[in-house]
Amino acid sequence: MDGRYIYCIINWGEKKPIGNFGNIGIGENAVYTIDYKDIAALVSTIPFKQMDSNLNHIVAHQRVVEAAREANTVLPVRFGVILKNEEGIKKLLASSYKDYRTKLSSFRGKDEIGIKVLLNKSSVKKIKEQAEQSEEIRKMKQEISSAKPGTSYFLKLRLEDAMKNETLLKIDKMVGEINSSLAEEAADRRLLKNDVGEIVLNAAYLIDKSKIGVFDAKVKELREKFEREGMTLHRSGPWAPYSFC
Repeated sequence: MDGRYIYCIINWGEKKPIGNFGNIGIGENAVYTIDYKDIAALVSTIPFKQMDSNLNHIVAHQRVVEAAREANTVLPVRFGVILKNEEGIKKLLASSYKDYRTKLSSFRGKDEIGIKVLLNKSSVKKIKEQAEQSEEIRKMKQEISSAKPGTSYFLKLRLEDAMKNETLLKIDKMVGEINSSLAEEAADRRLLKNDVGEIVLNAAYLIDKSKIGVFDAKVKELREKFEREGMTLHRSGPWAPYSFC
C-alpha cells in the first residue's frame, strides 16, 4: 500500500504552483504539490510504512526542503511523516491552515543560520590560567600559604571549587556575549540540544535575508575576538527554518 510522504509546506502567495519538482525525493521518487488555498504540501508517493532514518533518506528530505526554499517561503515538516493518501494531506492542510499561514508569514524573507562555539581542552586550560588571576583566587592562595597543615587541606579543596566555578563563569560570560551579540541581528533565536562536551554553544538564528551580510560581519568580529580566548566559532547555512518550526 502506498502513502504520501510530506517534506514541507510552502507558501505560494501570488505564484502559481509549479506542480512537479522532479525526481528528487526519497528513493528518487517524484516530488509534487498538493494545494490548499495559497499553501501547498510537497509530497512523494512511497510505501506506507515506517521510514528508515538512514543518511540517504535524511539527505533526500533536506534536498527537497532546500529546493522548495528556492521557490518561496517554506515550513519544513519533521522527518518521517507519512499519510495514507492525498485526501489526508488536504485535510491536514485545511485543519492546520491558520497555524501554517502564521508560521509562513513569520518566516517570509528569512533564513536560519547555525552557530556552534567549540572549546577544546587546551582552551579550557588557558581560560583556567586566566581565572587564576582573579582577586578571590589570589586571596585564597595567600591564605593557604600561611595556614597550618590541617587548615590548608580544606582551603585547597575550597580553592579547587573556586577555580572550577571561576572558569565556568568566565566561559559562560563569553558564550553569553557571543549569543547576545548575534541575537541583536536576528528576528529570533533558539538554543539547540548539545551532546558534545567541546561545544559550549549550539544555537540557531532566524535572519532576514537582507541582513545576512551584517550578521556574518558580526560573526567574523566575534570569531577574531574569541579565538584569542581559545574559542572556535563555526557557522552553517543559510537553511530553511528547521529549528523554528
